[in-house]
Amino acid sequence: MIDHNALRSFVEAAETLNFSVAATRRNTVQSAISSHIAKLESTLDRTLFERGRGRAMALTAEGHAFLVYARRILALSEEAVEAIQTAHSRKIMRLGTTVTLALSVLPGALSEFAAQRPDIQIHVYCDRSDALLARLDADELDLAVMMDQGKRPGRRFVHSQSLVWAGSQSFDLSQYPFVPLAFLSDGRDLRRYAFEALDAAGLQGKIAHLSPHPIVVRAFVQAGLAITVMPKSTVETPLHVVPYEAGLPPISPIAFASYAQPGAVNEDAELLADLLEHALMQ
Repeated sequence: MIDHNALRSFVEAAETLNFSVAATRRNTVQSAISSHIAKLESTLDRTLFERGRGRAMALTAEGHAFLVYARRILALSEEAVEAIQTAHSRKIMRLGTTVTLALSVLPGALSEFAAQRPDIQIHVYCDRSDALLARLDADELDLAVMMDQGKRPGRRFVHSQSLVWAGSQSFDLSQYPFVPLAFLSDGRDLRRYAFEALDAAGLQGKIAHLSPHPIVVRAFVQAGLAITVMPKSTVETPLHVVPYEAGLPPISPIAFASYAQPGAVNEDAELLADLLEHALMQ
């Protein structure tokens, strides 16, 4: 078992590379810091610091690796304490959505919701649309907003939205003999929309970059290495909608929907669903 007190001493020592300064930050004595580090090194059976007379203190390779985990453990511990301490006084609503929506339409909706419901704490979970639906069925979510998964009990709204080609200001399609595309590794739906549109226009598309995470897909696009397909409301600076003059064809629209627990009456979830629907319509 690793002592959290020793972990805090290790993080301070790792950040300052000075046991005396670390002791001052922790409001203790240097010998206590030394004792904590020695205890950790004994537990791990690894040396965490390179230190010795006449040598500058430095983290070992194992020390660098352990620092990442130490910070995560302490952050998770603090998060758990805060969640338990506030749970009795604040209502919690569990929202599920996709990373793409979380990066675009969610912030404005959350800001408006917090202004109207300041006493509610929202826990947001990001996942694929089909996975979010499964979490809703397992009673792990109160509300889910995502790509439409079809008619079913609890569907709150369905909103059709244009899909657009998204790229960076520096992207120049004329430099390529084909249309270079970046997509999620499992982004089957948007890939299908893209290639159907390109095939209908007699243009050749090629998947130039793939990533399992939307942020990395955006990085490829932001770097000017490819374009991608996105719902219009999710395209935000530094990305922009590729203009019609670039010669790319229009794309079929896509539908978003919100789903709540079937049969449940939750005015807070209804309010947030309304705000998200409004954000999608902008």
